[in-house]
Amino acid sequence: ARDKNHPSVIMWSVANEPMPPNFMRRMAGGGSEEDDAADAAGTAFFRELIDLSHELDPTRPATLVGVMRGPVAWLEVADVTLINRYWGWYVLGGRLETARAGLEQELDELHAQLGKPIIISEFGADTVAGTHSNPPEMFTEEYQVAVLRMHVEAAATRPFVAGLHVWNFADFKTTQGIMRVGGLNLKGVFTRDRRPKMAAH
Repeated sequence: ARDKNHPSVIMWSVANEPMPPNFMRRMAGGGSEEDDAADAAGTAFFRELIDLSHELDPTRPATLVGVMRGPVAWLEVADVTLINRYWGWYVLGGRLETARAGLEQELDELHAQLGKPIIISEFGADTVAGTHSNPPEMFTEEYQVAVLRMHVEAAATRPFVAGLHVWNFADFKTTQGIMRVGGLNLKGVFTRDRRPKMAAH
């Protein structure tokens, strides 16, 4: 009820990047009958959530955000196809031409399979502010610009892509790990203290 008339709520999402069982094996191209059963159970579960969302608010579409190599059947139950994709970063990092071809192929295949509008709900690249290279290399401001441009250009030639959301507005603190310098997610187009990187322009 709180957000019923909120102008910024354009649709409801019931899940963000739900991970199917044996996710890493699937990323490597493997699968099993056990995975098929789990996928079917997940499809039924997400269909229930989407139906509940429609029941609670029949005025807005409902969706879930798919993870790379997640079951396409999960996306079928949504009104709009939302995908988080990091072509050129987590997938084919440093190989932008090949990454763009992969992104374009995936967009075309998803639309052919699902026949629904697609929103790329996350895309981006970690960037250490003040780090530069020519040609662009990973973690530089130039590379972030190139990754964002690649996604926008691929979407612009496909009328079925209804929108894109850059991840992220500003760098933010998260858990530390080997991929998180200083425990930061550095995909922001602004630094944590709101200084713009090249991509902000």
